[in-house]
Amino acid sequence: MKISSKSQWDESEIRRFLNNATIPMRLSFMNKNGEPMICSLWFKFIDDSLWSASHQNAYVVNQLKNNSKVSFEISTNEYPYKGVRGKAEVELSKLNADNVLAQLIEKYLDEKNSKLASWLMSRADSEYVLKIRPSIINSWDFSGRMEA
Repeated sequence: MKISSKSQWDESEIRRFLNNATIPMRLSFMNKNGEPMICSLWFKFIDDSLWSASHQNAYVVNQLKNNSKVSFEISTNEYPYKGVRGKAEVELSKLNADNVLAQLIEKYLDEKNSKLASWLMSRADSEYVLKIRPSIINSWDFSGRMEA
């Protein structure tokens, strides 16, 4: 994993943040018309990649088939603001979609949403796995300036 020289955190701090973050990732990409787009996706950080899943008919999947270069951001929504962002390449696959989807459901849904979890898993054969391989990552942390 290549860390920007301007990153506030070192590699171990970035890994810790990505492993513990339960906020969705914002993924930015260019659509077929060359217009910038952004969407939020659940993710799991495994083996230096961000793993996600999306339905085969999802807009983001159809656009990524044409251009696999993306930017991403995972950041807190409450102060003190901190997070990571970077540039990456996405690999789309249908392999192990049920396993990736199950991991995402376990991470993001609690037992109150078992109906949603069941519905999502019932469509697992229609899911694509998005393996997002960062080429560079940068972090920021405004904790020092935003302490109460």
